[in-house]
Amino acid sequence: MRYLLLLSLLASNFSFAQVRVSPNQRYLMTTDGKPFFWLGDTAWELFHRLTREEAETFLELRRQQGFNVIQAVALAEVNGLRQPNRYGDLPLVDEDPTRLATTAGANPANETEYDYWDHVDFIINRIAYKGMYVGLLPAWGDKVAHMWGDGPIVFNETNAEVYGATLARRYAKHWNIIWILGGDRPVAYKYKIEGIEQAFDDRPIWRAMAKGIESVLGKNAFITYHPMGGTSSSNDFHTDSWLDMNAIQSGHGARETEVWDWIVRDLSLKPPKPTLDMEPCYEDHPVNPWDGKWTRAERGYFTAYDVRARIYRSVFAGACGVTYGHHQVWQFLNRS
Repeated sequence: MRYLLLLSLLASNFSFAQVRVSPNQRYLMTTDGKPFFWLGDTAWELFHRLTREEAETFLELRRQQGFNVIQAVALAEVNGLRQPNRYGDLPLVDEDPTRLATTAGANPANETEYDYWDHVDFIINRIAYKGMYVGLLPAWGDKVAHMWGDGPIVFNETNAEVYGATLARRYAKHWNIIWILGGDRPVAYKYKIEGIEQAFDDRPIWRAMAKGIESVLGKNAFITYHPMGGTSSSNDFHTDSWLDMNAIQSGHGARETEVWDWIVRDLSLKPPKPTLDMEPCYEDHPVNPWDGKWTRAERGYFTAYDVRARIYRSVFAGACGVTYGHHQVWQFLNRS
C-alpha cells in the first residue's frame, strides 16, 4: 500500500465539490475548478456487510491513506437481495426495484426505524464528511444479466428507469456521488435457458437506468460504467451522451497485460472522453482462476508489485486515475 503514496499525493486535494470532466476532455476536475485525480478503492460489499462502526474504521483508514473514491454497490453482488445486511435488513420489497424497503425514522438505536437505505445514507454521509466521493453502483450486473452470480435478475427497461430516478432523488443534494452503472457483466451475449440458447442485449436496461438518473439530476449527474473483465465501457456506450467517462477492467486474467494500449485506444475515440482502469488486478487475487483453480491457485496470486505495475502503466499512458483493489478486503467477509 505504501507504494501508492505518489498517487495519493496527486489525489489529496479534497474539494467538497462535484466531479466533472476537464475542458480538454481528458481528465477530471471539480466544479470549483480544482484538478481531480481519481484514486479509488474497491469496497463492493461495504453497504451490505459492514456495521456502522466497521464502516467508520474502514473509511477512516482509507482517508488516511489518501484515497478519494470509495466504490460500493447498493444492490450487492454477494446475494445482496436475499441475504440481509448486518442489521437484518433487505434493500427491496419483494425484490422489486421500484419499491425500496424503507421505514419511517432513521434512528440506529431503533431497529424498526433504521432500515437498509438509512445505513447506505449513513455510509455515504461519512464518506462525504471525510472529503471523499462514493463511486455508487446502483446494482451489480448479475441483477441484470443472464450469466453467473447470485442474482436474481430483477431489472427491465421500465423498472431500471424508475429505480435510477428513485436513487437520484434520494441523493440529489449529495455533492460526493459518482454514478457507476454496470457491474462486471456482459451486455450483449448468448445464454442457454432450459437448454435453448438465446441472445440477450442488456444495453437498453442500463440506458434506461441512466435516463432515470438524468431525469432528476440532468447533466449534474456524473455517470460512468464498470464493464466486465477484458473490456471497456467504450465498446458499447462511448457515444451515449450520459457516459461522462470511460472505464476499463484489465482484470485478473494474466500478470502481464498491455493496459497502456487500452488507455490509448479509449483516448483516441471521438468524442473524446477521459478513461481509467476501474478494475485492474486485485492484490492477493488468484491469477486467472476460472478453470477451477481458485483454491489451488496454480498460477499464483497477484502481488503488490503486479498491482503497482498495472496501475502506473495505465496512469502514465494517460488515464485520469485508477482504482486499487484487494481481494481480501472488497468482500468484507465475516465468517462468524
